[in-house]
Amino acid sequence: MITYVATLDVPRHVVVYLARLLATHRRRLGTPRGSRALGPFRQSVLVLRWFRERGCVHCLARGAGVSQATGYRYLHEGIDVLADQAPDLHEVLTDCRRQDISHVILDGTLADKGYIGAGIGIHVSVRRPRGKSEHALHVDNRTTNTLIRDLRALGERAAAELKERWRALRHVSLSPSRIGDIARAALVLNTTWK
Repeated sequence: MITYVATLDVPRHVVVYLARLLATHRRRLGTPRGSRALGPFRQSVLVLRWFRERGCVHCLARGAGVSQATGYRYLHEGIDVLADQAPDLHEVLTDCRRQDISHVILDGTLADKGYIGAGIGIHVSVRRPRGKSEHALHVDNRTTNTLIRDLRALGERAAAELKERWRALRHVSLSPSRIGDIARAALVLNTTWK
């Protein structure tokens, strides 16, 4: 077996931030010092490598010197402590209202179909009749669609940047039930990166 040194392309303050969250979590659980295979800092590196490199968990665990089961447990614990730091939708909307933000993009991808019929204040593109060209729509509807598409481009770009920085978001190999927590964790990491 050959060992090698690798560099994690994440700012040190992001690793330290996650390590502090994990240390606080361990204290809350009453975990005795030194009883874990990895300390909070090394666990943070494992978690951030997964987010950044989209690595297989058993490879990351082996590289960290822990079992596959421990690697998964450490990864899920890291995702959970990060996701707990993310604001919920009501907090975000309240903050936007306080800052006089005129509109919010709810979803970077698939928002048109996902929010049809969502109610007052949720603007989606006007659908063209099946089998008809875009020009079958009235000019007002085409203009509305263009405006919505241009605004949504900001959300699309933000989602693309998030997926580029945190490559694990491109193809989540964990349980589908974890996708919401993984996305919230990635948002917290992205905010911390700045």
